[in-house]
Amino acid sequence: MTRLRFLFLLFLFLAPFLFLMGMGGYYLWETGWMFWAWWPMILCLAVSYFLAWRWTKRPTLPPTDERPGYWTDRDKIAWEKVVAKAKSFETITTDQLEDPKHYSDVALDLAKQVAEVYNLDSTDPFDHLTLPEVLACAELAAADLDELVQKYVPGVHMLRIRDMKRARKAVEWYKVGQNVYWAGAFFVDPIQTAARYLASKAMLGSLIDRLQSNVILWFHTAFIHHLGRYLIELNSGRLKVGVKRYRELLAQQQAPPAEAAPPATPEDAALDPAKIATGPKPITLAVLGSVKAGKSSLVNAMLGRNAATVDRLPVTGGTRYEFTLPGGQGVSILDTSGYGQDGPTDEDFAAAVEASRDADLILLVTQATNPGRQPDLDLLDRLHAWFASKPHLRMPPVVVAVSHIDLLSPKSEWNPPYDWQTGTRPKEANIRECLSVVKEQFGDRITAVVPVCGREGERFGVVEWLVPAIVAHLDHARGTAVLKAFEAEAGAGQWSKLGNQVVAGGKQVLNVLFDVLKGKK
Repeated sequence: MTRLRFLFLLFLFLAPFLFLMGMGGYYLWETGWMFWAWWPMILCLAVSYFLAWRWTKRPTLPPTDERPGYWTDRDKIAWEKVVAKAKSFETITTDQLEDPKHYSDVALDLAKQVAEVYNLDSTDPFDHLTLPEVLACAELAAADLDELVQKYVPGVHMLRIRDMKRARKAVEWYKVGQNVYWAGAFFVDPIQTAARYLASKAMLGSLIDRLQSNVILWFHTAFIHHLGRYLIELNSGRLKVGVKRYRELLAQQQAPPAEAAPPATPEDAALDPAKIATGPKPITLAVLGSVKAGKSSLVNAMLGRNAATVDRLPVTGGTRYEFTLPGGQGVSILDTSGYGQDGPTDEDFAAAVEASRDADLILLVTQATNPGRQPDLDLLDRLHAWFASKPHLRMPPVVVAVSHIDLLSPKSEWNPPYDWQTGTRPKEANIRECLSVVKEQFGDRITAVVPVCGREGERFGVVEWLVPAIVAHLDHARGTAVLKAFEAEAGAGQWSKLGNQVVAGGKQVLNVLFDVLKGKK
């Protein structure tokens, strides 16, 4: 559609409204109601001006909480540099907004600052990257910015760059004409013209300039935020997989649709693996703990009676089970073999590392009746140290399940449910004291502590406390899963890809040589 046709359609659309406004004003004037309608309109204009002045006094910037949930501590440090870069621009002029060199200078400086977080000795922000990675960063950032302007700039899909420049010149000519008008009016009526000029410049003019400045600064800040986000993805190595696979991996770790039907009870939670729907991948829950801590009993309590015999899938270092949480999130439980009371051996720790690396969430089972938890503490400390040496990963959140609470004093009393948080019965008080001790022992190594009893026929705390604790950590778990997926994908198939590239390149060289020889003939 041409611009002339667009303007014609716009005129046809606005004509009825303009006609109604004109006829309404004429009617108010003829009936004498204009006086009574005038003052409410002036009041509305005054209130709108006051609110606009207040709300534009400080620039409104895009939110700075755009960090994905899977980012590591190193990624968060880099994001702080991005936010600081955006805040360093208090105002943006229209000349800067139209200058491509301004954007390239900002992008290169920001790329250098972000790269320094990941490569302290690097002087070039791109020398440690591959060309496909850089192109993937540019494509993703450009796609986000395109979506931004398509959403918030009316008619941007119809305006050419030269149209925008003409519009700016038209505004400048309008200002020149306005100044000529004020100069001419000054000679006719100096006092009244001066008063009107000062009122116009002090009120409406400054407000319009402030609104324009806020809008320009908002888009400029959004540009830095979007670019900075993908520069972080670039330097973290997560763009090695390419744009298409990058988006697919992120989509696989999203929360399931809200309409997914949740299971009613733990007995209903078990699923036939063949019937698991495609979509978001299940999170992996690694169950760690010492031998006879109650891990298997707790897993059976989570799955329901006889579910373990159906869903049991032997794997290296443990056994896997599949079930679904309330809300539709699939979970793959990895039940490990455990370690002795003297603490994990090197072989046990290697198995725990393998399970934790595969896990998105760790469930550490410890006995309520055994106050000596040093082996569990040693395991977590060694796991934290191992993950600290892998800055591109992060340790999964750890939920502690305190098992065998039915054996706490008084042992003969077992009549759930128990309100262990505020209850006054002896068993409730002892459960509360036990969990307080566990929290103090583990400190910031863990994120939650829940009491459970996994004994068949006497189960308690699984539905009431454990499942809600797992659900509360799903976002963190999905973030951990994203990082693992990117690491696995980036290192997979590199040599086969190189072979395909060599074959494809060789064929192209032969085709070129054949064409050259054919031309000589």
